[in-house]
Amino acid sequence: MSQVEIERFLGRCITDADFRVRAATSLDSACYGEGFTLSNEEKSFLRQVDYSQFRSLAEALDDSIRRR
Repeated sequence: MSQVEIERFLGRCITDADFRVRAATSLDSACYGEGFTLSNEEKSFLRQVDYSQFRSLAEALDDSIRRR
């Protein structure tokens, strides 16, 4: 697994609500559209994630570090 790519992906999910929705709807499309290179194993793991959980974390962040 590429730890750096996973961290970038998860960080994007936390800070970008639009990306989070795209990832929850179509992980492959979201990754392709943003240039994330993830292995099949990583994608399999990420398909099990409850992306709605990121919303609570995102709301706790200061607006200056979230995408609008």
